[in-house]
Amino acid sequence: MKVFRRRQDTLMDAMIIGLILSMIIMMIVTLRTEQATFIEFVTIIGLPTFFMAILLLPRPRYPIDSQYLTYRSGIFRGKIAIMKIYKIEVGKTLWVGFKPAAARKRLIVHYNKYEEIYISPDGNDDFLYELMQYNPAIKIVRPA
Repeated sequence: MKVFRRRQDTLMDAMIIGLILSMIIMMIVTLRTEQATFIEFVTIIGLPTFFMAILLLPRPRYPIDSQYLTYRSGIFRGKIAIMKIYKIEVGKTLWVGFKPAAARKRLIVHYNKYEEIYISPDGNDDFLYELMQYNPAIKIVRPA
């Protein structure tokens, strides 16, 4: 089993951290002007920030074994049968759909009939080579 970690994308990480910090600052200003209690402060700032960090700052991993491509990203986990993958689009940005990754120019993996997932392994070529060893029928679509 080979495990691929996520590709680091500093811009996306900075955007997520900036969003969390701006939310904290807005809540602090709001609570300071209305003189909230400590429990209200923790409830309004602490819990949403904690849950947002869990959802937005995952460290995705993509283990590949002989039968499955597994994705793990925060609370999102799943398995895709490698033999069900029929096409992978390289370097394309998808704005809708299921995206358990936080990078631009990712891989769009098409599987089953109409399902797709957007992933960002570190080293696209190594990742594709590993998948092609188990399913050589996968069509790889690269940008022109």
